[in-house]
Amino acid sequence: MKHMILPIPKTVQYGDTVHPLAPTYFCEGFDGAEIPVIAAASDHFDRVFSGYLTRAESREMAGILCICDPALPQNAHTIDADGDGVVIRAAGAEALNHAMAALLLSVEDGDDGLTVPDLHIEDAPDGSWRGLMIDLARKWHPISYLYDAVDLCWLYKINRLQLHFTDDQSFTFPTDAYPALKTENRFYSKEALRALDVYAKERGVMLVPELDLPGHCSCFNTAYPEIFGTHGIMCAEEKTFLALQTLIDEILALFPDADYLHLGGDEAAIARWDDCEGCRAYRAEHNLPDVHALYAHYLQRMTDYVLSRGVTPVIWEGFSKEYNHLISKDVLVIAWESYYQLAPQLLEGGFTLINCSWKPLYICTPGKYWSPAEILDWDIYRWQHWWPNSIASKQDIVVPDTSPVLGGQICAWGDQLVGMPSNEEACRAEFALIRERIPALAEKTWNAHSETTADALAAAFAHTDACLTRILRR
Repeated sequence: MKHMILPIPKTVQYGDTVHPLAPTYFCEGFDGAEIPVIAAASDHFDRVFSGYLTRAESREMAGILCICDPALPQNAHTIDADGDGVVIRAAGAEALNHAMAALLLSVEDGDDGLTVPDLHIEDAPDGSWRGLMIDLARKWHPISYLYDAVDLCWLYKINRLQLHFTDDQSFTFPTDAYPALKTENRFYSKEALRALDVYAKERGVMLVPELDLPGHCSCFNTAYPEIFGTHGIMCAEEKTFLALQTLIDEILALFPDADYLHLGGDEAAIARWDDCEGCRAYRAEHNLPDVHALYAHYLQRMTDYVLSRGVTPVIWEGFSKEYNHLISKDVLVIAWESYYQLAPQLLEGGFTLINCSWKPLYICTPGKYWSPAEILDWDIYRWQHWWPNSIASKQDIVVPDTSPVLGGQICAWGDQLVGMPSNEEACRAEFALIRERIPALAEKTWNAHSETTADALAAAFAHTDACLTRILRR
């Protein structure tokens, strides 16, 4: 059983003795915060072991005793198992979720019921952002696929699931304010997204919605050219900003517990603003010297609005370092391309980063991706690339391990999924690549200095993935 948990706990000790485990629990000190966590864990236990966890009448009668221990470090947990049962201590509800995932991976089912070995675990994450992004705009993803993604995240302690709702190909968010934006037969209902959000929250997974602006916007240009323009980029005019604020309000209302909203901010054809009379007038009115300044102003205005709503904005690396001063340092920046700005420049500008290095963290199914072993050779302070125009293709970009880098995220993009025959086939192919690579990402973001080998990861993955197969709904 040793090291069959992924990510690998910081301290884990197994004994030789195996004990029966009563599938009953009792919780102390969580003030009700444990209720959805235990319900989610019980659901997963039932899928793996065909039996729900039930509440014991007292702590003495519980096979699993869960204690809230605020003395533990943030998001830390401990697990101790012996002949008297299992005792979990967790700093809070999120840590309890992580502990229950670790416990599930430590339990076995035999002819006489559930068993657990002598076990001692002490664990806590290094990275606070352990993420997965899914591109919902280029190829339609049935809602059931997103439930599978949440279950995957729960098992491997991935705590952020970014939903890329908009791009050139489609607008999948259910807006009421601008109904023509919704791509026919390719948008989610509000009810479906609310239910998904609740399901994810119960499992300690925060959904991070994304509204991509001002590039990747053909669907905006087609639906409302009088508001968003016709130049392959959103206009930089007052009417456009006000419309985007309305859309932001809608998104935040649908995801009331989200601490983050991603606003895109990459690969925008900003030179086309010079071809737009309204954009030229706006730039002159605000004394912005060029389109690069206007671009930073655009992001400043939108991110400031999100901050005014009490939510942290996230944007892709994409703006020029000359205008770093315009953007609030409360904005999180995802460094990915090592082209627009390098991570050291963003850090020098005062930003906190998330590492989404193109290599090895991008998955472009079915054509371009990297192996779990290559992810293990990466860390959250390192950026790489394959594209010759990026400096990171010539040498790794490395920053000190004391830098404010919150963690890392795998990004599954749908560019090449578009050509696949069906949505289901595309999603199956994509999910197969994600589920094989997320354990490596989890290991390297939970344990920032992990030296786990590819062979050790593969051995543990054989066990964890078998559990995941039972957990998944399809």
